[in-house]
Amino acid sequence: MNPELTPREHADMRDTILAGAQRLRSTSQRRMQVIAASVAFVLVAGISGGAIATASLIGLGTDPGPVATPTATPDPEPSVTAPAPEPTVPPGPPAEGNVAFEGECENALSDGEVEVAAGIPMMLSDYRWRTGANEVLGGIDCVWVSDGAYLEAIVHLLAYPSAVVSEELRAGTPTGCRPVAEDGSRVECTQAALADDTWVLVRVTGAETSVNEASADGLLTQASTRLADHPSPVPATRTDEWWTLPDCNEVVAAVDPAVYGFERVALLAQSSPGEPTEAQSDLTLISGATSWCELHFTSGSGDSSSGEVVRIDVVPGGAIAFQTALDAADTQPVTVDGAQAAVIAPGLNRYEGAGSVVVATDGVNVLMVTPDFIRPASDAAALTSILLSMMHP
Repeated sequence: MNPELTPREHADMRDTILAGAQRLRSTSQRRMQVIAASVAFVLVAGISGGAIATASLIGLGTDPGPVATPTATPDPEPSVTAPAPEPTVPPGPPAEGNVAFEGECENALSDGEVEVAAGIPMMLSDYRWRTGANEVLGGIDCVWVSDGAYLEAIVHLLAYPSAVVSEELRAGTPTGCRPVAEDGSRVECTQAALADDTWVLVRVTGAETSVNEASADGLLTQASTRLADHPSPVPATRTDEWWTLPDCNEVVAAVDPAVYGFERVALLAQSSPGEPTEAQSDLTLISGATSWCELHFTSGSGDSSSGEVVRIDVVPGGAIAFQTALDAADTQPVTVDGAQAAVIAPGLNRYEGAGSVVVATDGVNVLMVTPDFIRPASDAAALTSILLSMMHP
């Protein structure tokens, strides 16, 4: 047998071990990929003149038996082959469901259709990468904004499996048009409906001379009709490896502020599923797909006091979309002890710029740590490691 691996075999081994998530986005298709561990293997050559790959190399032991004599030659003991051990597979990623419109906003509405509804040129303002919160619910959250005029018009589309949208939330969603409180010359028109077990909402905000109920109703009809062109959305199946959402008070009590260079740490704010709101702008929080805590680190007192705010976001099962963080423009690698992978990625504000965030995964779940804008995101790596060690199923 040839004990050496060829360069091709080395490459195959590397690719298999590093293989991660599914549905890597290429061109306009966003193929989400789930980060998962692989079982290492050894390539064995020379059997029947060919090469094969096995999970491990099993030795053959042969007992020759007693020494032969001139008058008696006993049969040798037969060769004994040790049974192949069962492969040990580390905890895998969450079972992937189907995301509405296959995760592509362009599959629901075109820029041209949105422009007709808003009355001015529009452009898709997509996320730079995805946390996985929408994907584990099987939903999509799309925003188009005015092109060339700052937020003069906004079109928002939500589409989720009806199974993750409560009756209370649907009932709490007002439809029709109403004035925008801070600008009487603009209106906000909303339409929502169930279509093929998918809850679809469209909201159009813009000048009252251009936007009306028909604007939102037309987009809702167009998007709902196209649902049939794609697999029905289905939420991902929760597994035993998914984290529970952390208790923010417990997190604060367990964090040593010195890790982040301060004397004290306190809970500043935290998310709450709360009651269904009129805006329905964060269904992932209402559905419990994610949560966040804001920690306030401080030192000194009086005029010499200083402080910074750090936000922590958790998405159980969120590794379903971690590849998008790896692929995002300006993403940088960062070392976070205990993480299977971690990067510093750009912020996710779709309307304005945002600071960077540390994104870490254990291969199944996702933890995000966003430091104060005055602090480099890399300074939060040690804190991220501490927080990661606190997460559990």
